[in-house]
Amino acid sequence: MLLCCSPSPPRVQAFSPLPPLHPSCVLSSSGEQGRSKKSKQQRVKAQFFHAKVRSLRAQSHQVDGYCSAAEDPGGNLAGSAAPSLPDAEALASCLRSCGSLAGVRGVHAVALRSLGSLGIFVSNNLISAYSRFDEVLDARKVFDEMPERSVVSWTAMMNGYRERGHHGEVRRLFLDMVASGAQGNGLTFVCLLKSCGQRRHASLGRQVHCCIVKGAWSNMIVDSAVAHFYAQCGDVTSASATFDRMVSRDVVSWTTMITVYVQHGHGDKALRVFSAMVSEGFHPNEFTVCSALKACAEEKALRYGKQLHGAVVKKLYKEDIHVGSALVTMYARCSEVFDAQAVFDRMPRRNTITWTSMISGYAQSGYGEKAIMLFRKMKMRRVFVNNLTIVGLLSACGSMQSVYLGKELHAQIIKNSLEDNLQIGSTLVWFYSKCGQHTYAARILEAMPDRDAVAWTAMISGYNSLGHNVEALKLLDEMYGMV
Repeated sequence: MLLCCSPSPPRVQAFSPLPPLHPSCVLSSSGEQGRSKKSKQQRVKAQFFHAKVRSLRAQSHQVDGYCSAAEDPGGNLAGSAAPSLPDAEALASCLRSCGSLAGVRGVHAVALRSLGSLGIFVSNNLISAYSRFDEVLDARKVFDEMPERSVVSWTAMMNGYRERGHHGEVRRLFLDMVASGAQGNGLTFVCLLKSCGQRRHASLGRQVHCCIVKGAWSNMIVDSAVAHFYAQCGDVTSASATFDRMVSRDVVSWTTMITVYVQHGHGDKALRVFSAMVSEGFHPNEFTVCSALKACAEEKALRYGKQLHGAVVKKLYKEDIHVGSALVTMYARCSEVFDAQAVFDRMPRRNTITWTSMISGYAQSGYGEKAIMLFRKMKMRRVFVNNLTIVGLLSACGSMQSVYLGKELHAQIIKNSLEDNLQIGSTLVWFYSKCGQHTYAARILEAMPDRDAVAWTAMISGYNSLGHNVEALKLLDEMYGMV
């Protein structure tokens, strides 16, 4: 660690004593005496300053020494080389900079030895440090042993549970905090709102929102968390109302609202919010641009998407693998498959989403052979294949009406136990119906645990195209009977 290897303070060079002054050199003028007195005061101040620097440097070496020993599993903290025991501030600093669980345990041991009581400050840092390395049980042990707790203690422990997905414990801790008489702060409410959003616990989240309003805890960070919570619960109206009431906004709050609209199918509103964000002087980041490009893909807003692409090319917005993938998806959804291919070919790095978007773009535009060739190249490069990749390949096989390739892919789906996936099952029904294999399509539809409109429509259209109107009507009745 760099902090543990700082050089020792430079040695003070010894100077030979100055020769005595000649009597004729002694000045008796009052002005010169004043200047002599002033220079003496400056020397005293300089000596005091150097002493302070040496003290701070020694304390820095002390902290670094304990951090180094704590990080070293074989380190002997009780060795003769160790300086005097560190104080709470030094230990807390060490905990914040620890890069391993062993280091945290080592500093914990030093804290128990050097301090009579850990105190709130060190305990809070221990809770955060243990939570950072997924040791929630150790963090809870420190929390339970605290004779006195602050709101930071409660919030740190709740954050530790939330990050591990223990949302029930977050709720219980909050109720215990209220029962103890402790008052939450903005960060406490942000933690609770994140937990409620992840659990889709709308009723508790609304109560937390009421606490925020009554306690006047509203600020930019808290309001962004409120809007995000409502969005996670599917309440776009409340999320939008919260955003509209915000007095001040930052890039994160704007991006949150744009993403909310995109995720719930309101691409037109997302693009309006993006335009308002830019007009108010905010600079979108790569996440904002990705969401805006997704909105363009949903709305088939090719002109808007090309303007965003131009801004990315001009380096007005940051370009990364996610922005590149969003551009490929946007062009593919707008049926501009060759523009998508041009972006794809220029990308220095690609991920599963990039490859899948390009394969789906080829399939939807009728270039099934290109989609299959690209998939083979994807497998050669050992890129991970997800369910959407398989859906794109089945679409390609359907557009080519290649029963052989489709059945080969179907065998792989069964081998990997993916046939129960709703998207894959619906696409299989569509594929076999497209290829005239209605017996296979009917068997898959029958075996599907859940069925969506895509699967039913594909099957009914298949029967109708063959003139089997009676079977199509029966399926239509069965579909309405299950609604």
